[in-house]
Amino acid sequence: MKTIYRVQSHNDENWQVKREGAEQATKTFRKKEDAYQYGREVCDSNRPSELIVHKLDGEIEDKSLYND
Repeated sequence: MKTIYRVQSHNDENWQVKREGAEQATKTFRKKEDAYQYGREVCDSNRPSELIVHKLDGEIEDKSLYND
C-alpha cells in the first residue's frame, strides 16, 4: 500500500508537506520549492509512495509516483 504525501499551502504564507490522513504536517516551509524538494526526499525514502503538489488555490499541479 502506497503512502501519499501532499505539498500544500498553509495559511497562505507557508507550504507544508503532509502525509494523507495525518493531523499535523510532516514539515512546514516558507518556500514552495523547499517543501517540494523535501517531499521528494520523503517519498523516495518511503517507497511505495506518491507526492501530490498543489497550487496556492488547492488545485493539483503535479503528481509523482515513487515505486519499489
